[in-house]
Amino acid sequence: MMLSPSLRFLGPRRQDYLPGLLDHYVPISRGMALLGEALGRSLAAGQDAGFKVLAGEIDILEAEADKIKRRIRNHLPAGFLMVVDKTLFLNYTRSQDNILDAVQEAVVWLGLGEFAMPRDLAEAMIECVAQARRTVELLEPALSETVNHVLAGRSDRGEVKGRMHEIRLQHLKVVRSKRSLIAAAYASELEFARVYQIIRFVEYVFRASHSAEGCADILRAMLAR
Repeated sequence: MMLSPSLRFLGPRRQDYLPGLLDHYVPISRGMALLGEALGRSLAAGQDAGFKVLAGEIDILEAEADKIKRRIRNHLPAGFLMVVDKTLFLNYTRSQDNILDAVQEAVVWLGLGEFAMPRDLAEAMIECVAQARRTVELLEPALSETVNHVLAGRSDRGEVKGRMHEIRLQHLKVVRSKRSLIAAAYASELEFARVYQIIRFVEYVFRASHSAEGCADILRAMLAR
C-alpha cells in the first residue's frame, strides 16, 4: 500500500532522533570505562605516558559525543511532530553529555600530581569509580527499552520503569561510597592539598553517576507523556 506524502515525511524522521541517543551513549560508556583504567594507571605508575594516553582518549571521546549530539539536535523535526516532548529530549542529551564532561574533569584532578596513596584509600577510590560506572552501565538498557517502547511498544512499561529504579538504587551506592571516601581522606595523614585533590576527584565521579540518574528521571518523564 502506498503511504501518503505526510506519512512518508513523518516515518523516517520519527525513527532517527531517538535511536541517536543510543549512538551518543556509546562514547559516554567508553569514557566511563577509561576513567577506571586511568585511576588504576595513576595509582600504579603515577601520571606517566600511559596515563596521558588514556586522558587523551577520553578527550577524543568527548569530542565524538559532542559531534553526535550536534548531529541529533540539528536534525530534529518540529516539536509537534516529535513522539516525545522536545524539551525533555534536549534535556536528556544535555544530561547524558554531562556524564562524560564529569569524567573529563575527574581525570584532570587525578592528573594534578603524584603522591603515595594509603592502600585502603586507593581501594576506596577504585570502588567509588566502579560503582559510578555501574550506574552508567544500567542506563543503556533503560534507554534502549524506552526507545523500543516509545517507537514500537515492544518493551513492557512496568519493566522499563523498573530499569530506572535500578539506576536510582545504584546511584545511592555511589552517594554512600563518596561519603566514605571523603571521610577516609580526611582521616588520613595526607597533606591537605592531596586530600582536596581526592575530594574534587570523587565529586566529579559522583556527578557522572548523578547525571546518569538524571537521565533516568527524564526517560521516566518521556514515558509519562
